[in-house]
Amino acid sequence: MIFKQKFRGFVMFFKRLLILLCAGFCLVGPVQAEQTPIASQTDSRIKRYVYDENNVYRLDLYLKSITAVQFDTGEVVESIIIGDSASWEITKLNAGNVVSIKPIVPNALTNMTVYTDRRVYTFELHCAGEIEPGEVARQSFRTIFSYPGEEAEFDESLAVDGPVDNNYLVSGFAPFRPIAVQDNTLQTTFLLPKGAPRPAIFKVGPDKSEELVNSRTDGGSIVVDGTSDYWVLRIGDESVCIGKAGVIRQSKAVVRAAPAPHPRKAGAHKSQAAGESDAGFFTKLLRGGRHAG
Repeated sequence: MIFKQKFRGFVMFFKRLLILLCAGFCLVGPVQAEQTPIASQTDSRIKRYVYDENNVYRLDLYLKSITAVQFDTGEVVESIIIGDSASWEITKLNAGNVVSIKPIVPNALTNMTVYTDRRVYTFELHCAGEIEPGEVARQSFRTIFSYPGEEAEFDESLAVDGPVDNNYLVSGFAPFRPIAVQDNTLQTTFLLPKGAPRPAIFKVGPDKSEELVNSRTDGGSIVVDGTSDYWVLRIGDESVCIGKAGVIRQSKAVVRAAPAPHPRKAGAHKSQAAGESDAGFFTKLLRGGRHAG
């Protein structure tokens, strides 16, 4: 009798153990992945995502703050659906490819899907309350998407022997702002957004002069012969300033981009008088310049 009771007790214990093990195995199922953004090297409040249609993009946002989500140049947002519209302010900007997001309720959590004329983006939105001192790096003022296909096409365009340098900083938000810039010691290539107008390209010399250089189009890229520490791209009054990150950070000299000059016979002009260089656009590159792409 005692033996039977012990045996039954052992069987019950074994069954319970088996149930716990099965429950544990059930928990080890497919993992739901959320892609968190990569912070810019120059300012952690500028975030970047690499687009993948099958990813869910997580945004951690704060009360009294707003973030702008920027899609591909020329892409048009067609519709936005959100699970909890009462806790969030979602606005499509006139630019067409930018959506602003602002939480208005503490600890709000919801999902959002954005449909454009090209792609589908899926987000998980988290409101982390009000920002606390020391949490600045977690803020997201602007979130930018990059697209692997464009980067791969760009890399192949420089498939030659020799090192490739793609560590450039870019300042300016004109429609022709390059997605990426890189050189292979023989030529420099600027990858422009789809449909962007083609700018004139100026090489900035050691004496602060800008020289208009010849360029050619290769697919969605503009290629110029040679390299330079600094470049300026211009159409009319709009300009984009580009510089090698290492040179900019080491140099104490600052060059300022002047308004577009009247035509001159040599195609060269002074960027800015030496006495006014402290407010130049390379200061902008140091403070707020962002890596192309």
